[in-house]
Amino acid sequence: MQSYLKVLKLIKVLQKCNSKSAVGDSKALISPKAAKILVAVLLGLLCAVLFVIAYFCAPFVQPYVPLKALTQTTMVVILAMSFMLSIKNLVNVLYAADDLSVLLPLPFSAGQIVLAKLAVASRFPLLLSLALMNVVCLSFGVRLGGGAAFIIGTLLASVLLPVSGIALATLLVVIIFKVFGFIRNRDVTVILGGIFTLVLMIAYSFISAKLRKGDSSQAAAAAVTAISSVAAGFPHVKHLCAFMFENSIAGLGIGLGITAAVVILAVLAVKAFYLSTALSMQNTGTNKKLVTKESLVGNKHTGVLKALTAYEARSAKRNPAYLIYGFAMTFAWPILVVLPLIFGGGFSLQKISAPLGLPNAFFAFSAAGFAASAFACGFNVLPCSAFSREGANYEMLRTMPIAFENYYKSKRNFSLLICSLGSVVYIVIIGIVGMCMGYISPAHSWTILFSALLCFLSNSILINAMLLKNAKKANFNWDSESEISRKLGFINLIAILFGTVMFVACFIVLAIPLPGDAAAMIVGIAAAGILALTALCAFLTNRRAIKKAEVKLMQYE
Repeated sequence: MQSYLKVLKLIKVLQKCNSKSAVGDSKALISPKAAKILVAVLLGLLCAVLFVIAYFCAPFVQPYVPLKALTQTTMVVILAMSFMLSIKNLVNVLYAADDLSVLLPLPFSAGQIVLAKLAVASRFPLLLSLALMNVVCLSFGVRLGGGAAFIIGTLLASVLLPVSGIALATLLVVIIFKVFGFIRNRDVTVILGGIFTLVLMIAYSFISAKLRKGDSSQAAAAAVTAISSVAAGFPHVKHLCAFMFENSIAGLGIGLGITAAVVILAVLAVKAFYLSTALSMQNTGTNKKLVTKESLVGNKHTGVLKALTAYEARSAKRNPAYLIYGFAMTFAWPILVVLPLIFGGGFSLQKISAPLGLPNAFFAFSAAGFAASAFACGFNVLPCSAFSREGANYEMLRTMPIAFENYYKSKRNFSLLICSLGSVVYIVIIGIVGMCMGYISPAHSWTILFSALLCFLSNSILINAMLLKNAKKANFNWDSESEISRKLGFINLIAILFGTVMFVACFIVLAIPLPGDAAAMIVGIAAAGILALTALCAFLTNRRAIKKAEVKLMQYE
């Protein structure tokens, strides 16, 4: 009992360290305990409402989807969902967290530490699977005459399926990290995880496009039938269904046995491989060198600003998380934005009349320039964590004979360079491709350069705003850079929202023919106005940000 309480306390601590602030924070209007009770009651009411809705909808669904097919589909989805959600959680909690060096000296056994970590990683998939399985299957089963075996099987499956999915994910993650040494580097791990997520997103877009063809009810029924047929490939799903629909006691025993076997294999793999692999990964990819005056000020052949910018680049590259959220996402945003549109079936170049008239080319490229800037900056964490990244080094940096303007400009210039490579370059490439395909006439090619200039100025506005925001709420007291390296700020979210609006506006302009080249004077006036307003905003934002950031950061000294 005492050992159980120790593990429970450790789980609570790890839960706070590996997630966002818990419900019922100390600053809330009501006590943390009351807030958690309120959330639990609301979630219970939500599940009850969904149960009632599904209960009354069951007779309308039955003609299209039999109960057995629906149950098998739900079970396969829950198994797959538990497996995929657990992989990300397991990698973050077991390997990405730099806490083993702190936990091992504490009065906990290695088994208790690992058990607590697995419990933290499994909490969300398990709770989600329990709610989904019971709400969907029990509501339909009770309404459509499912027997006692069906109800018992549903309750057991709501636990056995997520447990087996989590155990499979644990087994896979532990073995892969042990066998493939190169994946122990965290930047490689995150890149592979991003590629896997991107593949899933493309597959989802492709499948949803296929389902939109034909009658919706028939397409949905065909999709459910296809997924339920996959259940034959999972022995415990197949045998649990045999117990639920055929009262097969042997099926129940086999389902329990398979789940137990998978759990035992996962436990053996964790016991044999986890600690040695995780300890070898601590601080992998992070070179925490002391900041020296020589590395910042430089020598007589190197300017102060250039030396500071080089230091900023090294500081950003030392943490693998910044390689993803500060570099990769800035360059990969076109894939995340365009591919779902293409595979979703809503985009076709044939819908665009070629060549574009001057008003269409101008307004479409202007919107595209703002959208590219918003996405490139919005998905980038470098400017919104620029000062916080200094951590304990900030006090020493401010004691050095370095003008704050140069210090600020080094962070601005580096972020501006990365974001411009991920936005301005794309605008120019799209413009050149459009000219080669005949959508943009050579006489209108200036709209490409105009869009690229707007994109650069918009980058300057957003980056200066993010730097100023970070200066106002800088966080220098962090234990691990993971606390700040993956968090997008408020301005990032506003930028992504603005980019989405501009992205939609771009396609609206392309789809609606505007007055022809006779409106050249109107376009010229609009171009001058937009450029002047954007340039003025960029100048004022930059000037204000430098002054205000210095004042705000002085408060931390």
